[in-house]
Amino acid sequence: MVQALFDLHPLLPALEADEPIITANDRLRRHLVKAWDEHQLARGKQAWPAPSATPLNRWLENHWQTLVERGYPGCQFALAGRPQRQLLWEQVIAQSDEASQLLQAEPLAQQADAALRSLTLWQIDIEQLRADSYTSGNTESFLRWLAVFEQRLEARGLITPEAAHQIVARAFDDGALPRHSRLWLTGFDDLPPLHRQIIESACDGWVEQAGGMASASEPQRVQLPDAETELRAAALWSFEQLQQTPDATLGIIVPDLGQRRDQVERVFAEVFEPTAALPDRTRYTLPFNFSAGIPLGGTPLVHSGLSLLELLRDHWPLNNLCTLLQSPFWGDAEAELVLRTQLCERLRRLGKFELTGSDLRFYSQQLTEKQPDAESLQLARRLQQLDEQRRRLPRSTNARQWAQSFRESLAQLGWPGPRRLDSQEFQQLGQWFELLETFATLEATGTDLTLAQALKQLSQLAGQTPFQAQTPDSPIQILGALEGAGLRFSHCWVLGLHQRQWPPVPAPNPLLPLDLQRREQMPHATAERELSIARSLTENYQRCAEQVVFSSPSADDQGDLSPSPLIRSMAEIPLEELLPQPQSHLQRYRQALRRSARLQPVRCERGPTVDLSAKAPGGSGLFKHQAACPFNAFAQLRLGARAPDAPVVGLSAAERGTVLHGILAAIWGELRNSEQLHAAEESYLRQQVEAACTASLEPIRQRRPRELGPEYCALEHERLTDMVLRWLALEKTRPPFEVIAREERRDIDFAGLKLTLFIDRIDRLDNGEQLLIDYKTGADLNPQQWLGERPDEPQLPLYAVTASDEVKGVAFAQLNPKALQWIGLGELQSPLPGLKPADPDWAGQRADWQQVLEQLAEDFIAGDARVDFKDAKSRRYSEELIPLNRALETDTLQDYLRQEGR
Repeated sequence: MVQALFDLHPLLPALEADEPIITANDRLRRHLVKAWDEHQLARGKQAWPAPSATPLNRWLENHWQTLVERGYPGCQFALAGRPQRQLLWEQVIAQSDEASQLLQAEPLAQQADAALRSLTLWQIDIEQLRADSYTSGNTESFLRWLAVFEQRLEARGLITPEAAHQIVARAFDDGALPRHSRLWLTGFDDLPPLHRQIIESACDGWVEQAGGMASASEPQRVQLPDAETELRAAALWSFEQLQQTPDATLGIIVPDLGQRRDQVERVFAEVFEPTAALPDRTRYTLPFNFSAGIPLGGTPLVHSGLSLLELLRDHWPLNNLCTLLQSPFWGDAEAELVLRTQLCERLRRLGKFELTGSDLRFYSQQLTEKQPDAESLQLARRLQQLDEQRRRLPRSTNARQWAQSFRESLAQLGWPGPRRLDSQEFQQLGQWFELLETFATLEATGTDLTLAQALKQLSQLAGQTPFQAQTPDSPIQILGALEGAGLRFSHCWVLGLHQRQWPPVPAPNPLLPLDLQRREQMPHATAERELSIARSLTENYQRCAEQVVFSSPSADDQGDLSPSPLIRSMAEIPLEELLPQPQSHLQRYRQALRRSARLQPVRCERGPTVDLSAKAPGGSGLFKHQAACPFNAFAQLRLGARAPDAPVVGLSAAERGTVLHGILAAIWGELRNSEQLHAAEESYLRQQVEAACTASLEPIRQRRPRELGPEYCALEHERLTDMVLRWLALEKTRPPFEVIAREERRDIDFAGLKLTLFIDRIDRLDNGEQLLIDYKTGADLNPQQWLGERPDEPQLPLYAVTASDEVKGVAFAQLNPKALQWIGLGELQSPLPGLKPADPDWAGQRADWQQVLEQLAEDFIAGDARVDFKDAKSRRYSEELIPLNRALETDTLQDYLRQEGR
């Protein structure tokens, strides 16, 4: 059993006499109660009264409630919670004269609430503040907002907690609340004037104790290269202390714990349980506990619920929707996995940044018609019911009605799913329902919210609500700078104390006069105050354990760092004195990971052979993929591992190619040969090109009307018209030709593969020679892409070896804003600018291509699946397949196999 972290001895007189004790926070109260229970057990008692220990805020709330029950003057108001005040402040600021100049009302509302709290706690006369001539423009704005804010509070029968505390102080002064003979305070570094006045009025005398402290020890200081190394050293040191002394109690103090919690948790988990992140490990309690919770809205369970509620909107970002479809926290995720994956793929192929309810409903229904099984019917039914509810939602209503609608929507979607929740998820679910009740209290502000406003308020509230899992007592307590005050440990490590962080940089409230904050010594107002508090905390840390280590990093991403002046005088020791063999620890963890890895090498360079009776997938692209990397070709063409193109602003590269092919096919369908091209008047050509552009763009525009607006399509129409007309002018410089094929489909049998090819264009010259043409919009084109044993662009070589002997050349027709040109290879008798001679001749080139392509076909048929990239470019352009080909792990896997002797 973990020992209590609080020394009772200074408070034993109060505890024995059952005198009231006020603690700085609830954490300190819990440790005090636990220490008292252990003390009574040690005395042989079996039952005893709980100590009269209460956190200050709860103590004040209890007295306020007493006054409310007695009908004390001024207590007819209800306490305004933080969410209610936040909403009122946001409304006041949004409706003010300054609203048009402000970027975000939310953080400004938080600063305004903090400013009012400070003014009340420090008992500043607001009327006098209004009369002062030194108030800044920010303060003047705040005072105008404050007047409206107070009016709205009064109209809704609300009062701020600090204003309620003023009434409590008055009640003690006039005897409406009974005075105590003595009060005991523990864990306080500072008391604001209002709270100090209440304490003085509430008792005849009070005693302030800093909490139990160990005798002053000689602190040790170490300096580490960076924050990550420092954190890992603290974790390894903690592990070593528990190995040597299992009943030790350790405190790890991290001043910026709120910003680094994820990093701290990751490092400590890696040290104490290296295999915790493996997918087959169930979640369990590790031997450390955090004082800082995580935002409830950031937990996977609650985040999924908030995301599902976003489906009540009219439009959703594509990535958010696809992520939501893969969530395990709604519907029957396991049974619907394949169906949801198919739906995601179909939605991604639309190329839209945003999707509508109509999109989701239509394509889910389409999949259901193709696969009318129970899972698809259930999914379609849920989405249909949600869409029907979305149509019934009011334009605006109060928060309580929205909370009810949100409950119903989540129930329809089957949230949080059929899977049995673990302990932490169950706690999160319970806190979610509490959150909805808190959200419903916004009704008290008298404000009707639209759906967007309601979702924003709920999400904002979830982000501000901390979730702290209820876990058994842990031997290691990871605490922020203030949470460690008053606690006692056997060992303590305080890290991150460099000159930029300790003492903290002052951060005065921008809405209050700086001179006022300095004069009244308000929180974070001056460097002197921050230094005083930091010095006091540092001195307390030196006495909180028998062994105390202070540390700081030597550098961060902003440059070099030096230890804080508050610890610089301490004698520095090398890390080896704390961790004699730090590398042995790391080696032990690597060995633990290795032992947990049940790996069995499987030879998979070859897959099953291709069924030659069926049509081969990929067409001419099969050879391009096989040449670039056999494994990627196997994964894409035979396993279907193809990632849809990401949405782009405007036309995608594939759509640009489709549009251009459609335009040129239509033009040459009308002109047919160079003779008619020369005979056509410029006005007629322009008319034909413009009509072809319109016809080719229209289907894509209709499919993506939100992404391709009329202005964009007009600009694209103008660009394409100009480029195609310039290309036709270049075509006029060629010797006579006739277009005998355009966008022609051909079914062929090559090296045993049944393939379907689509040829962009074939020209026949006057002498009967033919030229194969492939339209390209890219910039990096050259004949070398057709050559070598693994060609980059094998499409035209394949066309050439499967076409008639009249084909004497192949060429890219490059239509690019920066370049309009022919890039070709062959031996045409009629000259073509950009056509280079074949080496050694055309017949020899075709024979080489035949051999190269047949070899690629044979490898594909045989199931060649080696991870063998042709070059760095091929690897770079297939990043989406890295999770499958594991290219980044190649060296690690080879090292593992060598060490295992396999």
